[in-house]
Amino acid sequence: MEIDKVEKVHSIGYRLKDAKFTVNQDFKFNVAGVKIDATQGDTDNIPRWVGKILSDNNLGVLDSPDMITELKQALSKEKMVGEYQISTLDPHFYIKLRESMKELNRDDFDKVESMMLELFRMRRGKLVKTADSIKLNSELYNKLTVEENIFYKTIYDNSKEFEKQITGGLNEQ
Repeated sequence: MEIDKVEKVHSIGYRLKDAKFTVNQDFKFNVAGVKIDATQGDTDNIPRWVGKILSDNNLGVLDSPDMITELKQALSKEKMVGEYQISTLDPHFYIKLRESMKELNRDDFDKVESMMLELFRMRRGKLVKTADSIKLNSELYNKLTVEENIFYKTIYDNSKEFEKQITGGLNEQ
């Protein structure tokens, strides 16, 4: 399965989840079965995609995770666990991070992208080393993002196939 297809499905799922929304001004609407009768100051949980539209139209504030802080913490944690361990990331970490990066100005975007790439490269190196020899288990699976799980399985499968081609099937006797 290709990462972009899996990311697309998970991104849709993320947007369908509820998020906290605080109303700036009174409004009512009923669109596609979604009814909202909101009063200024109200706070409620609504689907993230609805909250995003309302927020973009200055009708309220959508509570979004502070992904920049989460990125800094993840990077720090990844450095602390050392080169043979991998820290736990939320399965949708990169999806949420990229979503929040869309709101950044160019300078901030470049800084955050640099940190994201540093984290990604550290984790990629660890995953390649591990995937070369160990089949994905539930403990490791729960530490990885949806993208990293696909990457891991691809490396593991390719490594095993390469080994089989080199040995000519000697291990199968």
